[in-house]
Amino acid sequence: MSTLGTHHSPPHSYPWLRDRLKRHLSELSRLALPAIMMRIGLMALAMVDTAMVGHYATQHLAWLNLANQSVIMFALVVGLGLLSGIMVYSANAFGMDDFREAGRVWRRSLPFTLVVGALILLVILPAEYWLTLLGQTPENAETSGWIAVILALGLPGHMLFVNCTMFLEGVKRAEVGFYMMLAANLVNVVLNYALIFGHFGMPELGAEGSAWASTGVRWFMAASALLYVWYAPSLKKFEVRRPHGQVYRDWADQRQMGYASAVSLAAEVLAFSALAIFAGWIGGEVPLAAHGVIFQVVGIPLMISIGIGVASMVRVGIAFARKDQADTALAGIAGILMNFVVVGVLGIGIYFYVEEMIMIFTSDMRIVEVLLPIASIFILAMLLDASQMVASMIIRGFKETWWPTYLQAFSFAFVMLPACYLLAFPAEMGLEGLMLGMLIGVSVAWTLQIARFIWLARRPLAD
Repeated sequence: MSTLGTHHSPPHSYPWLRDRLKRHLSELSRLALPAIMMRIGLMALAMVDTAMVGHYATQHLAWLNLANQSVIMFALVVGLGLLSGIMVYSANAFGMDDFREAGRVWRRSLPFTLVVGALILLVILPAEYWLTLLGQTPENAETSGWIAVILALGLPGHMLFVNCTMFLEGVKRAEVGFYMMLAANLVNVVLNYALIFGHFGMPELGAEGSAWASTGVRWFMAASALLYVWYAPSLKKFEVRRPHGQVYRDWADQRQMGYASAVSLAAEVLAFSALAIFAGWIGGEVPLAAHGVIFQVVGIPLMISIGIGVASMVRVGIAFARKDQADTALAGIAGILMNFVVVGVLGIGIYFYVEEMIMIFTSDMRIVEVLLPIASIFILAMLLDASQMVASMIIRGFKETWWPTYLQAFSFAFVMLPACYLLAFPAEMGLEGLMLGMLIGVSVAWTLQIARFIWLARRPLAD
């Protein structure tokens, strides 16, 4: 346990602070990189879909964005939250060299994963009805609703992939998920090229073709991950083929962790999904398509922050378990600083090349002209949103299950959404009002999360 080694400098002295901060930053980099790369791979799937559909037709991009942002994204992150305990519990077992228990975590979670995937699919099937209730035009509701149904057919496969990759991350095989994502992205490009534009004898389907491609890719990912976990020689010690031998109540704590994470993620994504609905209310295809392009432009920095947040949570949790108050606080500070530096540099790069990045996803100059004047707003909002995500994960490292959920729910549901609505419609600021409202909401979330972290860092740890 080299990370817990004896310090030759007195605790809290400058040499101690320098050495521990250096150690934390080094470990953060090592832990975050595989998680970041796999999540960038997932983001690349969506970016390719947006870029190829955007260059096909702006109206099709608007339909695809509405389906993804209003329905699919919400369902997807709730599913991810429900399964989040897999990584934590498999990592705990792996850390104690209990390989059988780590394999049991994966095996017992399979039926639960299938149930989650099936429930998500059932909820999305009446997507046209949900979009009509949310005030979309009949054309938008019908077309985007059908696209959402096609995408939903792939979500049970996506949940199976998540089940496997969370287990692999927990047992320090995160690079496997990244290699699978490389293969999935290649398959996605080929399927999109064939089904969006009608090549290789396939029908020309536009946004619908992209949805069918995504569904095919998600089942490809599921099959690849399941086969790897089942047959990989390096995983034999985990005995994943052996029945787990547990009843449902035996692993209730793992599911409770997932419920809390799902509520937290749902609060955030529901709020951001509502922004897509608001963009549809503004009128015309341009605001809705432009809204989708924004989240592709800032997507990679957000994925990087998730990786940094996961690594920070681990480092905080290690120090917290040792009851080392100073080192626990320092681990959190290291994560916050690393995220600000990395995402801040990326944000500056996006600002100076924002037009070129927008043009990756669309050649429609109407969208470019709408987004350029508000670039500084949505880039700053991205930085603060990324920062509040990292802060919430750090707080969870203090074994705080529900406080991040409360703070995010308040910030997004009771601050961001009203601000977005008031600025976009009564104030008649349109898409700029939506972005200003988002900036206000994430600023409040970041402030509250940091305040909670400071309180926890100064509170004596219980023996």
